[in-house]
Amino acid sequence: MELDRYGLWEGINEVIVTTVSSEGKPNAAPIGVIRRDGKLMVRVFNGSQTYVNVRDTGLLAANMVYDPVLFVRSALSDVGEDVFEFIKTDNGEDFPVIADCSAWMLFEAEHNSGDRVLVAELCPVTGTIRHQEIRPVNRAFNAVIEAVVLATRYKVFKNENYLLQINSYRNTIYKCGGSTEKKAYDLIFSLL
Repeated sequence: MELDRYGLWEGINEVIVTTVSSEGKPNAAPIGVIRRDGKLMVRVFNGSQTYVNVRDTGLLAANMVYDPVLFVRSALSDVGEDVFEFIKTDNGEDFPVIADCSAWMLFEAEHNSGDRVLVAELCPVTGTIRHQEIRPVNRAFNAVIEAVVLATRYKVFKNENYLLQINSYRNTIYKCGGSTEKKAYDLIFSLL
């Protein structure tokens, strides 16, 4: 598969990863898919449902999404099942992807799980490009992504400096963003 066509460029690509539990419950969480030297990998921290699901099933899907509210909701709360649609894997099992994503790629995750982090090399299985939007860089969208990453760190470490950093993105989001980016930013604080 041509990774560039799916938007997985060299560096860290912020996507919403979907996984499924061994009981069949879907999960969504923002994760950085790392592409370096032709390889793809993820780092997933212990204590998350994503960690458990990848460890148990060895599968994850990277969903290319441009909805800042969904990034915030999937990072700081559980999303409803209405966010997902299910595809069939090669072995006939249902696997969740984001219904409104621009594209998704399903990966086998060959992983080593440690005490704190699971590191997985990703091997593409299949994927679908639904539409390729022309998306110029939006500083507010990028600032929301940075703020939600900091929010997840604040939830784990409870360090007030993360709140100060999240607040530093407010002016950029309110100056450069539309109503969706502003809603996503405000949602961060209501979910913390």
